[in-house]
Amino acid sequence: MVIRVVLADDHPLIIFGVRQTLAAAAGIRVVADAPNPRALMELLRNVPCDVLVTDFSMPCGAMPDGLTMLAALRTRFPHVRVVILTMLENPGLMASMQDVGVLGIVNKRDDLSELPEVIAAAYRRRRMLGTSVREDMKRWEQQTLQRHARRSLSLSPREMEVVRMYVKGMTTTQVARYLHRSVNTVSTQKSNAMRKLGLSNDAELFDYAHEHGLKS
Repeated sequence: MVIRVVLADDHPLIIFGVRQTLAAAAGIRVVADAPNPRALMELLRNVPCDVLVTDFSMPCGAMPDGLTMLAALRTRFPHVRVVILTMLENPGLMASMQDVGVLGIVNKRDDLSELPEVIAAAYRRRRMLGTSVREDMKRWEQQTLQRHARRSLSLSPREMEVVRMYVKGMTTTQVARYLHRSVNTVSTQKSNAMRKLGLSNDAELFDYAHEHGLKS
């Protein structure tokens, strides 16, 4: 089995370095490369590809790069597994990359010897991150959980009670009747809870409840 790889980057030296790295890797063959999103889309229409290794930021006039490019890739070429090779170090943005289907992320500053293993994992449709990316994501996830925990702890028992009942499907009127409070009081407590949690609408409240087990 040979994994067919396409490279995309607007820096020729990066393309050269990645080609050199992958040339020494068993079971991987670079079949083509592209310098920008427009050329990449055309290339993928004509060249069989198992795994795409691409930069995230490749400005190309009116042709979008970044998350818009990744979403287009998933729509037009759903069979192609995507690995990002980037200089970016924003964990939130990397999480968004994964949300649009990216299976692997490697930082260009790291040892590129990790890249063949990440490509092999992506080929098997498994997620894998480079060492520094994995460490950055872990720290970010821990900080995010801590922020959410602090926000939840800031709710009063009455506010938490209202939120739990509301996200389970009860209307404000039903919650008020069940808790023997006025509708205005319950509405105020719900609004205060959302403000403390940094949420602006019911959809965000339901998402928050789902993520933190408040619907159980």
